[in-house]
Amino acid sequence: MTHANLSVLQAKARSRHYLRRRQSGFSLLFALIALIILLVAAVSVMQSSGSSLFTSGNAAFQQDILARADVANVKIFSLLRSGGALSTEANLANSSKSSNYSAVALNTNKQGVPLALISDTKFDEVGVSSNDIKDDASNTVIRYVIERLCDQAGESGALGREHCIHEPDPNPILGGSSQGAGSGIRPGFAPVYRVSVRIQGPRGSEAYLQNTFTKPN
Repeated sequence: MTHANLSVLQAKARSRHYLRRRQSGFSLLFALIALIILLVAAVSVMQSSGSSLFTSGNAAFQQDILARADVANVKIFSLLRSGGALSTEANLANSSKSSNYSAVALNTNKQGVPLALISDTKFDEVGVSSNDIKDDASNTVIRYVIERLCDQAGESGALGREHCIHEPDPNPILGGSSQGAGSGIRPGFAPVYRVSVRIQGPRGSEAYLQNTFTKPN
């Protein structure tokens, strides 16, 4: 074999080796691209799954809060039923710290939450911590305050519409003089009461619920 033929064979061998390396490089590049796409897809699926679990967790937490608030409502309305500590107009005329009850509207923050539920110091002026509803199994504590939406103490029938927020009169008195229309309190007059509940749960979770109602005299 001549030297020229040997050179040609060596050149072809180098060319085939170069092509194999080039093909191998392209294959590696495509493999990396495919791997990146798979990783992005996997992360997207994980995030979607995590978001679904978070939403489900929030829904379950909200349902649990509502269920626990019912426990507080049962206790509160037991105070207002016949024989309860707040069952009569005389009982409701003045604040009762032992019942977490204020005969006048409490100061609130911008969200309408009574400061007595936010500050322990303020709460001590309105209620007692022994009324808190505790559940050691779920590590939750429920605290509540009841307030009459009036601007001063006294029997609501005497205070009237001028001093208390009240429900709309279903049977308004029409006609007569303006002086007569403004005097006296109709038998159906009922001031509005508000119950505010704070629920503290595990890992620093906290929720507030409110409800208003009337208790006809």
